[in-house]
Amino acid sequence: MEAYARGKRGVIYKHGKVCIKEKNPKSAVDTLGNETAYLEMMNKKGIGPKMIRYSGGKLYREFVEGIRIKDFFEQENDKRMIVSVIKQVLRQCREMDKLKINKKELTNPYKDIIITPDNTAVMIDFERCRRSSKPKNVTQFLQYISRNKKELEKKGIIIGKDAVMKLGKEYKEKSTDKNFDRIIKLVK
Repeated sequence: MEAYARGKRGVIYKHGKVCIKEKNPKSAVDTLGNETAYLEMMNKKGIGPKMIRYSGGKLYREFVEGIRIKDFFEQENDKRMIVSVIKQVLRQCREMDKLKINKKELTNPYKDIIITPDNTAVMIDFERCRRSSKPKNVTQFLQYISRNKKELEKKGIIIGKDAVMKLGKEYKEKSTDKNFDRIIKLVK
């Protein structure tokens, strides 16, 4: 089987609708056990590709067809679809924050969020997840959105940087449903 993609810590193979991930032989660190544990937790909340199994040092999961979130923002012209995707990701981030899990890669998730042909946002690659008393998934994704402000404005999505920073700071101080709902209402 030919490698589909190579990363620092893993090599990915595609076999039909299955993604098979194994440790990159050049990496000193094996993160597949960690990724498996967190993917199983995320699946219980409807987040991530469907976990199939972990055996023989390999992680088997659903292969997610689609495009990276950055490409989606550039290619999609339907404002409602873009807003929907942003809100989907924020809700997934909120679930991870509630579980006290920090994904760590959401300030630049260009490889970690795939948008499927039916405009569903699917987070992948949970290898760097960690437990945290102060998870930062929502605030990290807000930073990503702020950095892509110009691209989003071209599509009619105006997200005021000052408002994002203010609400992000309030959410960081008090990660309540009320503060999260205020962030969601900002995205329109």
